Amino acid sequence: MTTRRNFIKSITTIAVIGIASTNTLAKNIFQAAIKSANDFKKKVIDIIESLKSEGSNVVKKVMNGKTYVYDPYTHYPYDGGITDEKTGYRIFFHAHRPIEYGHFHTFATDENGNLIHLVLISMNKEGVPIALATVNRWVTDDKYVKSDVLKKLLNNFQMDSNLFVERRVVEFVYNTLKAYKDLIYDLFDERDKWIKDYVDKNFNEPFEDRNFEILSERKIDLRI
Repeated sequence: MTTRRNFIKSITTIAVIGIASTNTLAKNIFQAAIKSANDFKKKVIDIIESLKSEGSNVVKKVMNGKTYVYDPYTHYPYDGGITDEKTGYRIFFHAHRPIEYGHFHTFATDENGNLIHLVLISMNKEGVPIALATVNRWVTDDKYVKSDVLKKLLNNFQMDSNLFVERRVVEFVYNTLKAYKDLIYDLFDERDKWIKDYVDKNFNEPFEDRNFEILSERKIDLRI
């Protein structure tokens, strides 16, 4: 009987230690994720501050000396945007939404060269990111893929910052995407749920429905 009690006690002790270890590991992973996100936020802030000290900002830099035009078909810094042919990622900036000064679109490409939209980064006039959003397919005429694929593409986002004359533009986009990776993951999931709900209600896909441009969106704050 004593042996059985000791055995049960040992098993219980091991279980408690195991739970404690799991909780500690989960806490450490969570804290590491926060630190990583904050590190990327700090890099974004540093870029904003460095440009501000020069009397400029990310938006001015990506416009590349061109006049600000409120038109969805006017892309900055030039038509086609900044493209990394090696990695397949692409970005461009334009302005056409009244609630912001403009926004960056970010893209990946699949093995056949099809564009896949990731997320837009909404900007104010001072060159500070204020929101993140996913868009309907008619907006960017890209290939639809599910959130699990988008997450992998976002996680692998990489562009050569030397592809544009002002490398801080590319670095700004890269670090913003990394700083808000978990939030963007949530936006991908929310987008997929929105699409499913639309299909369940309307019995057809929403991809060409001009009544819906933004499918998921979150405001962001750079404060650490």
